[in-house]
Amino acid sequence: MDESIDRTSTQTVGIRECFDRSTPFIRFQTMRIDTTELRKGLSETGRFVLSHHVPAEFYRCYSPVVFGRRVHICARCAGVYPGIGAGVLATLIGPEVTPATVAFLVALLPVPSLVDWSVTTFSSRRGYNPVRTVTGFLLGCGYGLAIAHLLFEAMVGLLGIGVGYAILAGILLYYSW
Repeated sequence: MDESIDRTSTQTVGIRECFDRSTPFIRFQTMRIDTTELRKGLSETGRFVLSHHVPAEFYRCYSPVVFGRRVHICARCAGVYPGIGAGVLATLIGPEVTPATVAFLVALLPVPSLVDWSVTTFSSRRGYNPVRTVTGFLLGCGYGLAIAHLLFEAMVGLLGIGVGYAILAGILLYYSW
C-alpha cells in the first residue's frame, strides 16, 4: 500500500482514474478459496439445493432416485419455476393486455397457492403434491407476469401487489411457527 496517500481526505476522481490499474482505489487481488471449508459448507447445505424442507416435511416433496440416490424436490417449487418461465413467455409472445388485466392476474394467480399452503400448514390436512405443483405453477405465472411487466413495461404499481403479498406471507409465517 502506498503510505503517501491520505485516505481520509475527500477528492473528486474521474471515472478513468477509478479504473486505472496504477491508482490505489481498485486493487486487483487473487482470491483464494478454502476448499475444505467449501466442501464442509456444501455437505451441510447440499440437501437444501432442490428442497428447502426439513425431513419431517419431505411428504411435501417429490422423491425420485437419481443415480442411486434419493433426492427431494419441493413439489410447489417444481411448479413455480416453469410458471415463471411461462409468465415471462406469455408477456413476450402473448396477446397485448391492459395494465388492469395484468394487475388483476398478478394479484389473483398466487391466491390458490397461498390458500393451499395455509390449509396444509394450519390444519391437520397434509395436502397432495400434484395440487402443490399446479398451485405453484399458477404462483410462478404471477411472478413471471409481474417480473416481465416490471422490466419491459415499467408497471411499478405491481410492486404494491408484491409488497402486500410479502406482508401477508410474513404474518402467516410468523403464526405458523
